[in-house]
Amino acid sequence: MPSSQSKEKTSELMETLGLAPSQVEHLLMGLLCMEKRKLDWKKLGELCNVTPSSARTVYTKARRNLEKWDEERIAKAAKTEEAEKDEVDAEGDDEADEAADAQDTEN
Repeated sequence: MPSSQSKEKTSELMETLGLAPSQVEHLLMGLLCMEKRKLDWKKLGELCNVTPSSARTVYTKARRNLEKWDEERIAKAAKTEEAEKDEVDAEGDDEADEAADAQDTEN
């Protein structure tokens, strides 16, 4: 399935449920925060119109993908923060070099 079709289905689902993207994100992240991951597979299967076994398989795969996405998001944020810190440090070094050059030209 092309990515554009997947995005269309996702946006249609969010519109149908009346949820904003941030609300969907909070709901999904809430799944990661659950301490007890005890689900009624039979009920989930009925809600999704699949067998309990299929519901469990799909849910487990989706949860793993969500956990992977969260880890990547955190790593990306850490990398961005580190890059910004390095940039600030580099600016400070440039200013120190300019000050030293200015002092050398005065002498």
